[in-house]
Amino acid sequence: MQLRYIAALLIAGIAAGVIFPGRFTGVFGAATLYVFLPALVYEGAWRLEPRTMGRMWGPIAMLAVPGVICTAGIIAVCVHYAGNVGWISALLLGAILSATDPVAVMAIFRRLPLPHSLLTIVESEALLNDAVAVVVYRGVVAAAALTATASLWQVTAHAALGALLGIVCGAATGALAALLLGRSRQFIAYGIVTLAGAYGSYYLSTRFDWSGIFAVLAFGLVLRLLQQRRLDEACSEAVGRFWEGIALVANAALFFLIGSAIDVTQIGRALPISLLTATIVLASRFAIVHGLLEFARPRLHIAWLTVVRMAGIRGALSLALALAIPRDIPGRELVVDVTFVVVVLTLLVGLLTLERRVRKLPLDAR
Repeated sequence: MQLRYIAALLIAGIAAGVIFPGRFTGVFGAATLYVFLPALVYEGAWRLEPRTMGRMWGPIAMLAVPGVICTAGIIAVCVHYAGNVGWISALLLGAILSATDPVAVMAIFRRLPLPHSLLTIVESEALLNDAVAVVVYRGVVAAAALTATASLWQVTAHAALGALLGIVCGAATGALAALLLGRSRQFIAYGIVTLAGAYGSYYLSTRFDWSGIFAVLAFGLVLRLLQQRRLDEACSEAVGRFWEGIALVANAALFFLIGSAIDVTQIGRALPISLLTATIVLASRFAIVHGLLEFARPRLHIAWLTVVRMAGIRGALSLALALAIPRDIPGRELVVDVTFVVVVLTLLVGLLTLERRVRKLPLDAR
């Protein structure tokens, strides 16, 4: 999907949200988590090459784990002290805005002329960092709710275990799918099995409160690894086009819903703190990319670091997490409003400037 179409869908959604305030909010949350996300994650997982991921594991791991934790901390501390926001709201904002969005990143960056290894870093980070962000988010929500049945560390451990079990669930589903497919080279068989496996592993994992995104990602990677010698190029491309078509429809609907879920009439009350938070998010992204990745191997060219920094887009997942905050937690409305503004700003800035800026960079350098 071309960048101008994404921008048009987002703006059209915002207009629909103004005309019908609040009508699409409930639809957005459910559709994001249970309809669009499994398809978009699997489409990304199908195109990832395990060998390239292994070669670039250093930058990917740095961004997906310590990068998310450090970003959450920087945002929370800066918003609390600079914006005079309570700790609970500041920590929630840090957790929600700590991870880049796989939906937006894959839809936008796949259209840009990036080297394959660089694109793998960007997409892998977007797919992997959600699990860590959800661990932090659940821990903060548990602390804010002051639950008597579970401590903060228990909730955090439960979320971490859920990520691991999601990987196990997805890997097992991928192995089963490879067994069912055998030496088949029929596109229809692969289409049915991958569709059932992606949604099946996601729903099974979420049913037991495991990480659905990690399950879908593991399913896609394991299936590709086990079938790479049996799957010919024609069938692989056909399956890729099948999932690309699904992702195109999902992206179009999701970008419209992102805009329509935003109640513009309510954002004005939180505009100053929203702009401050957006500035902090951008600054923290700069610090993480140009700080943590200095310790990653292989070392990346400054132009590659610039592209990775520009991939710090927040989107549908951040909105879904904000809307999922229990209504009895103080400051929920502020967190939701600020998240909406940050998402819109990072999306629109990215859409309007990325292609022009990327084309000026010497990306062939290593």
